[in-house]
Amino acid sequence: MKFNLLTENKDTVSDFKGFLAIWNNESNTVLQKSSGSTGPPKLIEIPKWRMKASAEMTGDFFELDKMNTSLLCISPKYIGGKMMVVRSALYNLELTIADVSSNPIKNLTKKIDFAAMVPLQVDTILDETPEKLDLIKYLIIGGAPVSLNLEKRLQSRKCMAFSTYGMTETVSHIALKILDNQNAPFKAIGETSFKENDGELIIHSPQLKIQALYTNDIVELIDEYHFQWRGRKDFVINSGGIKIHPEKLEEKIKDKIVENNFIISSTSDVTYGEKVIIICEEGIFSKIQQLVNNWCFDRYTKPKEIFIIEKLPLTINGKIDRLAARGKVIHD
Repeated sequence: MKFNLLTENKDTVSDFKGFLAIWNNESNTVLQKSSGSTGPPKLIEIPKWRMKASAEMTGDFFELDKMNTSLLCISPKYIGGKMMVVRSALYNLELTIADVSSNPIKNLTKKIDFAAMVPLQVDTILDETPEKLDLIKYLIIGGAPVSLNLEKRLQSRKCMAFSTYGMTETVSHIALKILDNQNAPFKAIGETSFKENDGELIIHSPQLKIQALYTNDIVELIDEYHFQWRGRKDFVINSGGIKIHPEKLEEKIKDKIVENNFIISSTSDVTYGEKVIIICEEGIFSKIQQLVNNWCFDRYTKPKEIFIIEKLPLTINGKIDRLAARGKVIHD
């Protein structure tokens, strides 16, 4: 596999070469920590054959065998970065290694066929150097949900962007959602299919030898290959018998104020059982307060309290740690 450097950061290059050595050694497995989104991170031993199978599923979807170049701007410490290296090696793509930063392509001058980023990186690029995204043909975005605002901003760019659905346990994404249509569902890749149990997604993937992986994701199943994601079961708020998905409510709010440094959470309530609250950083308190006072929430979704926190805690994978944030301000 050919590679070239768009960064002088020695740690970034070292992380890449370190994983490449692991991928090429005689071991049949790779150790990876889960994201820690809903609890302590777990160390998972992933068979290399499964990583290869996942790369082939993505490769078939995007026809990577017809492409030449790829971009690594997610740390290979995480599964997203590891899989970009594996895909590039498997399809003999020339891999450009960029800085693992909020704007990894600010110095990019050549076209890239395939890249992966997290939402924060894409948001920053659109703020600082939006024209650089036009150098990328296919862009997959993962690690955290893509906001409605980010979807809208991407629709004016030339690159074809997709939101990913997956987890460390599935090695990488097993479904993709094209972002040129706000109502587009997630679509299974490879031979993956889906079922649901009381709204909870169940994954079946012969290529990954997954027969029935029960998830904590609440979905609206369209058919066995398509679904609309509604949120995590772990975070569902039951207010007066009405189930509220924080992630979907956050999307609506972000469409009004853009910023990401807040979350919807809940606390116990005598009348409703649970009530909706907002936990935000001080810098956007006034915007949040104004929105709550003036926006037409219904009686169940309207936040009853706003809590200020100095800094929202993050998991090791860079996601907001909802449980830790709630624990800092709520004492039920």
